[in-house]
Amino acid sequence: MLLIFVATGCGPRIYNDGTYKGISTADQDGFAVAEITIASDKIAEVKLSEFTICGLEKDLEAYEYQESKAANEKLSEQFVGRKDADVDIYTGATESSKKYIMAVSFALEKARITPEVETKYFDGTFLGKSSVKEGGYGIALITIENDRITKVRLLEFDENNEPRDFATYPHTPVLQAKEHIEKTIVDKNSVEVEGFSGATISSQRWIEAVADALNAARVR
Repeated sequence: MLLIFVATGCGPRIYNDGTYKGISTADQDGFAVAEITIASDKIAEVKLSEFTICGLEKDLEAYEYQESKAANEKLSEQFVGRKDADVDIYTGATESSKKYIMAVSFALEKARITPEVETKYFDGTFLGKSSVKEGGYGIALITIENDRITKVRLLEFDENNEPRDFATYPHTPVLQAKEHIEKTIVDKNSVEVEGFSGATISSQRWIEAVADALNAARVR
């Protein structure tokens, strides 16, 4: 008796099953987040969201640029069933599309059984946010290259999400703290810096925001 077996889908697995989160690099318009669920080596579910530079999630139902909402819906459909993030950019929402694609690709890397990225952090500029307390919160934009922090930009917002204008800000210690923390973190390649006398609250916010940005950039 001759038995013939046809093997299908027996190649080596690429991904671990589970749910993974990827965060894109950020610019002054914000960043994207992708939460993907992997099952049987494919994307089974995906949730895409976009955030402002304040770290606030964009309400796409009320968002003035309808192309962004359409891009979110279209790309969410296109990612399902794929093993990669190679989908078409949605016309009219190029930057949002690029961020979604990047976020999904980062999430897929985290799901890989055999990593392709060997560094601790993804390269690029990532946004972090401190906790929101009375008086506002801090934002950090950090740039990473080959696991080194090469640039830090610190911002501060009030409780109404209005940015603090450092060009006209009268409290000198806060300005000094900003410059000191930006420089020290780059020099030390670490968030382990001391607060600045006379600007304790701002210092704490910024250090917390930098730590959050590093977490966003983390590969695993």
